[in-house]
Amino acid sequence: MTAQRNQARHDETSRMRGLMLVAGREIRVRGLSKSNVISLIVTVLIVGVLAALPSLFGGDDGDEKIGLAGPTAAAMQTQLDAMGGFDVTVFDSAGEAEQAVEDETVEAAVADGSLYSRDGVGNETEAKIDAAWQAASVQTNLASAGLSDQEIAGALTVQPLEWVTLESEGGVTGPLDYFTGLIISVIMFMMLMTPVQYIAMGVVEEKSSRIVEILLTSLKPWQLLGGKVIGLGVISLVNLIAMVAVGLGVSAATGMLSDLPPGTASAAVSTIGWWLIAFALFGTLAGGVGSLVSRQEESGSVLTPLIMSLTLSYLGAIFLLNAPTSTFAEVLSIVPPFSGIAMPTRMAIADVPAWQIGLSGVLLALAAAGALALGSQLYKRSVLYTGSRMKISEALRRSA
Repeated sequence: MTAQRNQARHDETSRMRGLMLVAGREIRVRGLSKSNVISLIVTVLIVGVLAALPSLFGGDDGDEKIGLAGPTAAAMQTQLDAMGGFDVTVFDSAGEAEQAVEDETVEAAVADGSLYSRDGVGNETEAKIDAAWQAASVQTNLASAGLSDQEIAGALTVQPLEWVTLESEGGVTGPLDYFTGLIISVIMFMMLMTPVQYIAMGVVEEKSSRIVEILLTSLKPWQLLGGKVIGLGVISLVNLIAMVAVGLGVSAATGMLSDLPPGTASAAVSTIGWWLIAFALFGTLAGGVGSLVSRQEESGSVLTPLIMSLTLSYLGAIFLLNAPTSTFAEVLSIVPPFSGIAMPTRMAIADVPAWQIGLSGVLLALAAAGALALGSQLYKRSVLYTGSRMKISEALRRSA
């Protein structure tokens, strides 16, 4: 019995060693190649520049123009002047203040307990205005209150600002939000498209050169496909982590991180998890369909459905940037394979209910498991086949 257990452990170790040998070879050949290193450096520089653009072109060009109206206007102007960075205009009525926002005479206006803006304000500006509102309200209430403790306590009770956004509901809060979501969707698209194509082309290359026949004398088909997917996955994961780290680092260094939509940093980090699941789905399918052909010229035909799926996922993510709370955006961010790009993009620009995030993750993981089963079967049954392109149905009917 002990001998059997030892033999089982030895077989398991041997299988994992073969898998890791293939993965290591992919990392050395592709990951450490000059082209990949140069590509990583260029891509990271581009991400850094993109992350710095809002501070270079979308940052403060002077004092922010704020309109005030109502009984707290005078006290609030004093508070904002003390803070600095604001160009305050006092209006006679709330209607005039709101109209000034509509006409873009001021960027935002506080009147009768409401903060009016066309497309939202940055988190830092919001905090300053809210603090000024609280202090001005207290000052105004105390000025009109008596000296009894009960009256003072009542005067200190201040209602929070009611936010009124004049743009249509369901839209993105501002250009910075759109820009952030766009960067995430572009990175996800690039980091899925490139390794998926490499996996398929690598499979076809090994078939056309007959190297796969030699490799299969000492390795199992699942070790070859799994090692290739893991190796290229590690390379792409390192690239993705570098991009996310540089993007967040540059945003923090330029002071733009606090102005990003709430949860953007956590959404960017969670992008890595969404990418891993999506890559498992598309990567294994790419290896499976790549084994259906024997020449590089034919690889495009079998990859077309995957490329189209990725492209539609990306275009859908771009669409939901304009309406992240619409029904279409919700469905797109839940249904796989589109959710692989759509959900992290939506999470970066809007508050997504936890149940939708959980459901999306579970469905995408189930789809990845199904893709893993299908891709591995296609590879195992057709990797040694040579000749014209094989149909998927034909490959599945072949004996393993």
